[in-house]
Amino acid sequence: MSKGYARFITAFFCLFLAAFLVANLVLPDREFSPEENRYLAQRPELTLESITDDEGTFMTDFEDYHSDQFAGRDFWIGLKAWGERLTGKQENNGVYFGTDGAQTLFAQFTSPTAEDMAQRLSYVNALGENVDVPVWFALIPGKVTVWSDLLPAGAPLADESGALEQAAGSCVSVQWIDLVTPLMDHKDEYVFYRTDHHWTTLGAYYGYLALMEGMGLEPVEFTGTPELVSDSFLGTTYSAAGAKWVKPDEMYRWIPEDGVKVTSYFTGMPEEGALYVDSFLAEKDKYSSFLGGVQPLCVVETGHTDAPKLLLVRDSYSDCLTPFLTQNFSEIHLFDLRNNNMSLSAYVEENGIDQVLVLYSTANFTTDGNLFKMGI
Repeated sequence: MSKGYARFITAFFCLFLAAFLVANLVLPDREFSPEENRYLAQRPELTLESITDDEGTFMTDFEDYHSDQFAGRDFWIGLKAWGERLTGKQENNGVYFGTDGAQTLFAQFTSPTAEDMAQRLSYVNALGENVDVPVWFALIPGKVTVWSDLLPAGAPLADESGALEQAAGSCVSVQWIDLVTPLMDHKDEYVFYRTDHHWTTLGAYYGYLALMEGMGLEPVEFTGTPELVSDSFLGTTYSAAGAKWVKPDEMYRWIPEDGVKVTSYFTGMPEEGALYVDSFLAEKDKYSSFLGGVQPLCVVETGHTDAPKLLLVRDSYSDCLTPFLTQNFSEIHLFDLRNNNMSLSAYVEENGIDQVLVLYSTANFTTDGNLFKMGI
């Protein structure tokens, strides 16, 4: 290598680093990433306490901030994903590439300890003891269970079976409903999004049939043609993986919203909502087109005045399930523990609730830090 070429490489590298330094200094911090559908870390406050504590709080928070606000973050995540795939690796940023040409993406699942799972299940049983109406409990298995045959060989952190078996065998004051069997029975169908962690409308339909059977209600079987509302959905697993080569998912609706009244509580105050919010179909977060996204409380009134009232303690998987539930209940109260501190037992009594359903994805149930509120 000549001295001139060596100088050129050195100068180019220094200019490259300088350009990123300037970009990181000049570009404004982003609060939210539509690509990843999450809020980004903000610049931590520099205090004497944060730089002297034993946990290294300031440096830890600053590393998170720098990682989230790095210039061109989305581009570099995608470039890294291509590099990992070209070198034969089957994982990037905590997401596995499926064996179907890396078209199906799997978020890693970390099994909880038996003690941690037992504590979480005790909160569900506490809810059953605190109310005078039937309480049903179900966990939705993820793609790592239903589509496990598409996982790359030797993929660790992908076994939900232990958590599901412990949940099924630990119901004391609540009644368990199995959702693994019905989804496994239809594993060859489009029951999960390939680019997202949620079940599809079809998967939610099979879940609905199993839930109604378990709750002793007659489900409405649908034979019509579902409505395609988007063929360009790229979910959160896609964003985390940076897998720019993946084909987008399709999104469908089955149930019309005619005759249904929705009241949303995004800010804690009631406002007119909708079963479907079409504006989200033009955004990255298309899944929020079901009910409008995360909210502490949402009340759906169906007009079936002779049907029971349901309290649904839920995560986001229930958003695309709710349209099916409108066929069997007069009211559906969707209660999100992450943003709602009201007493569930008091809510049941004050609103004349007839049945309670605790429904979570297995991954969310094993990580949510708000489950203790069920015992309040």
